[in-house]
Amino acid sequence: MILMLTAVGVILYLRVPKPRKLLLGSWRTQIDQTQETIANAQEWLNEAALGYRIHLADEIRSIPICIDLTLHPNGSYESTVNHEIYQTNEEAANEALSVAILKLLSLRAEAVGKEPLTEQDARALFERAMELTPEEYLQIYGPGLLPDIEELSAQYARKGKFTLEDPDIVWDSERRQHYLVNEELLALDDVLYRRIPAEEDPDRDKTGRLPFNLPSPVLTAKAANHRIIENLPASTTADPESQRIVKSIHFQYQNNRYLSLRDLANLLNDTDRRFSLSIDNNGIEIQTRASYETVGGENEPFDLSEDADLYSTGDLKANSMTVDGRTVKYYTFLGKNTDGKQDCYLNLTDFCLLFDLNVIFEDDGIVIRTDDTPFVIDMDLMKDEGFYDEMISAVVGDARTGEIFAGDREELAVPIASTTKLMSYAVIMDAITNGEIGPNDTVVISENAAALSQGQDRVIPMTAGQESNVPDLMKAMLIASSNESVLALAEYVAGSEEAFVRRMQEKAAAIGLSDATVFYNCNGLPVFADSVSTAKRQNHMSAVDMFKLAAHILTVYPQITEITTIREDSLMSLHMDIKTTNALLYNEPDVIGLKTGTTNMAGSCLVCAMRTQDASGEEHDVVAVILGAEDNTVRFSSGDVLLRYGRQCVRGGIDGIALETQEDTIPTDAEGLIRRVLSRY
Repeated sequence: MILMLTAVGVILYLRVPKPRKLLLGSWRTQIDQTQETIANAQEWLNEAALGYRIHLADEIRSIPICIDLTLHPNGSYESTVNHEIYQTNEEAANEALSVAILKLLSLRAEAVGKEPLTEQDARALFERAMELTPEEYLQIYGPGLLPDIEELSAQYARKGKFTLEDPDIVWDSERRQHYLVNEELLALDDVLYRRIPAEEDPDRDKTGRLPFNLPSPVLTAKAANHRIIENLPASTTADPESQRIVKSIHFQYQNNRYLSLRDLANLLNDTDRRFSLSIDNNGIEIQTRASYETVGGENEPFDLSEDADLYSTGDLKANSMTVDGRTVKYYTFLGKNTDGKQDCYLNLTDFCLLFDLNVIFEDDGIVIRTDDTPFVIDMDLMKDEGFYDEMISAVVGDARTGEIFAGDREELAVPIASTTKLMSYAVIMDAITNGEIGPNDTVVISENAAALSQGQDRVIPMTAGQESNVPDLMKAMLIASSNESVLALAEYVAGSEEAFVRRMQEKAAAIGLSDATVFYNCNGLPVFADSVSTAKRQNHMSAVDMFKLAAHILTVYPQITEITTIREDSLMSLHMDIKTTNALLYNEPDVIGLKTGTTNMAGSCLVCAMRTQDASGEEHDVVAVILGAEDNTVRFSSGDVLLRYGRQCVRGGIDGIALETQEDTIPTDAEGLIRRVLSRY
């Protein structure tokens, strides 16, 4: 490749009599997307049994994405993604995948003892089962085989001014690139373009295919801090014909949407779901069922041609927020809207949870339900759409009956971090119940606990010989997740941490937890093995074992909720004010605990519980366990969703509420699709 570029460079230099004149006009480069397209299609198809028997490399031809660059005589330029070529390639990829689906249908039919299908018969069966052709289905519900066209446009669509300072082109007085040019080829650093004639030669390759493909960093427009800005069309069920724009930010990943609260407030202003909004440097104040007063910039779209830095919104964090005077804890962006007014961008899922409403996705945007329908969760649909992909394992069920409502990889034993302290609480409460220690005993802090309180995992400073008491240490353990406090209690109960850990293991067996439950310490911190080849060990449990433990505690020692529902407290014996680590205590009034946990290996863990009633008025405790979530935002948002789903199940399902979305009935995964079609065979 280096030799090729060198040769091209020599040829270009020998043929550059008038650089500026030669530069003017339209040029095209391409990014080879063939292998990525095949990989995306193959990954989707392989999820269906026998899908691996179909090789899409045999079906999909070359897939280039073409970037066109035009240089005008007045010194202006524009760079665009060629939409026509993109659409042609997208259709070709979908056609190839549709052929593969029909082949797979025949294979699967044979696998269950049916006659193999011809392609024509398979197509007829598909259309009868889905009421769509395979191509139409893939266009609507299929996997994204090519990069999203809007993302590409946001990345490559640029315009501005250029100047020449041989041997460089200077873009917008900022970016400098070395160039070589002749009548047919333009080299910008390591990107090679071919000229697009004013009138396309009928014999020319319509894709502008180049002799070889190189990455094209030229004229890239990226959003600040990995954010992509979007103008999202939105309407309400109260006024479906009146569509407005809600500005949104895709944070780090496509479709991880954070929506403008000002745009939403203005959109909902004439509905029963209206809310007033005040945003300043002190935070966000929301009043439900109150009218919103506009400040300017509401529902005005982002200028997508501008640099995204114009809409920089600071870091994602738990900015201060109150709703009807009640403090809530959601992770948001605070920044400016298009009119320079302060705005807050809230995650779409959190928006639905906060206002207890539903959002329906349609081809041209979203529709917000403005009736009294509460937030409805279709867990089967959410699982199909990857709800559990941001965590290692999860489960939700009824602690009173032991019924499991939903889960994913719930039998897998994984590190559990500080959720360990729930088992420590159970063992301590057994000791109190058995009379081994008193519920209000004074505890003298040991040298071990004092040393831990000086390390990197310290929560509450302690000194050896300091006196505390069982109630304060229990609060510190469960509310603030104090590692030194649980160690002090463990030593007080059993004489040493090692002896206490043996009790934890015995307790696990006594309440019927699996052999996969293993404890090395009382607090969930990593423990290094004492050997030449040392290794970091951590306490392990499965999500379903953690659910059983939580259900046991809520049944046998329900007084735990007297501690785990506390948001803030003062511990007199420890000279410390503490705050809960569980944001759901702020966001859900019915949440009663229980424990968070975090280490590098365990990720973000959460064991949460909600008290609710069934149709007869009988109380139930819904428990949700999330192990290995990516971060705080995931564990709390997903925990909230699972608790809501559990409450929904306790109350008898979705209460007859229709979601009104096609996605509820149309499978979007390959396995579900094949099952649906073959069920009609």
